[in-house]
Amino acid sequence: MKRIAMWFCLLLCSWPVGGHAQETMESPAQLQPTFGLHRVGALQTEIGGYPLWQYCASFIWVVLAFAVAQLIDFLMTQQLRRVTARTRTDIDDKLIEVLHTPVKAAVTLVMLNAGVHVFKWPEWVEKILSTVFAVAVGATIIYLALRLVDLLLIVVERKFFSGDAQTARLMMPVLRKSLKVFVIIIGALTLAQYMGLPITSVVAGLGIGGIAVALAAQNTLANVFGTITILADRPFRVGDRVQIDKFDGTVETIGLRSTRIRTLDGHLVTLPNKIVADSGITNISLRPNIRQLFTISLTYDTTPEKMREALQIAREVIGRHPLTHDFIVNWRDFGPHSLDIFVVYWAKTTDFKEFLAALEEINLELKARYDARGLNFAFPTRTIHLVQSSPS
Repeated sequence: MKRIAMWFCLLLCSWPVGGHAQETMESPAQLQPTFGLHRVGALQTEIGGYPLWQYCASFIWVVLAFAVAQLIDFLMTQQLRRVTARTRTDIDDKLIEVLHTPVKAAVTLVMLNAGVHVFKWPEWVEKILSTVFAVAVGATIIYLALRLVDLLLIVVERKFFSGDAQTARLMMPVLRKSLKVFVIIIGALTLAQYMGLPITSVVAGLGIGGIAVALAAQNTLANVFGTITILADRPFRVGDRVQIDKFDGTVETIGLRSTRIRTLDGHLVTLPNKIVADSGITNISLRPNIRQLFTISLTYDTTPEKMREALQIAREVIGRHPLTHDFIVNWRDFGPHSLDIFVVYWAKTTDFKEFLAALEEINLELKARYDARGLNFAFPTRTIHLVQSSPS
């Protein structure tokens, strides 16, 4: 296949631009490829002031342009696929698919554009065809840029949103539309400038219009930028329990304008993303464990030996429970009406229902063990001493 392509290129480069070397330079056949048709007597008839062989040669040139484009695309695809077959990623395979159509279109348009200037046609025809080809080339480049945007977003989604399908479904369409609109606008303005159109006034008008729209929709834009901030920082995801401002609940949706939270009492709260982005956010779902802190208050008639026993019982009950991984149990205070044992432990779960079940088991075990050992829990009491005064 390589040899065929080499010989084909050599044939194009060495194709005679005229019929015979003996013909004069003034012959039209020497100024354009004839493919030998200018020597055919039946094709010497003129139509519209041009010989019939020139129409036939132009048609052959068009067919040749498509054939060369197909050949180059085939050779390029075959060679590149051999290279990409040795890689682990599929991005390079997708890149070949992206380049497949634009390469063929570009080669075809370049050859057709060259044919317009090679063959002798009226100036107005050449001007129209040149304009059409320029627009077609610009459209091909814009199409290629749009396909590359899709490919770029595939890489971005895999790298930054691989573990967050909800955020990807929200963020990727926004990025895709924004980048594609940007590419189309830049491509259209560049093509218009290349064709000599007055785009300065258009750009100025767009700038003034953009300022007016920005002033009218500044709150909406602020919420959109808040959305971008939330998605970029990712302080929470859909399904997380969070505390934002005075609201505590589960995140249900993250929209372009607002975030919806289902509070613990069942109410649905909608917060503008500008407020969410500017507020302090506590993500309760991301805590590694749940801490429980409380005080065990025993009566003042508890002896030191009984206090040691109470401490030992609390350490055994909390330490042996399967959902606790660390704890602190110490006699800390002489309270106003009780002897206070400070207790804190950390549960190996973030599920609040599971934590409450473990808390209940620990409390029941402590109550049963303390009652069995005669350890009395204190409650607020007041002792009044009456002193009888002696008669005067």
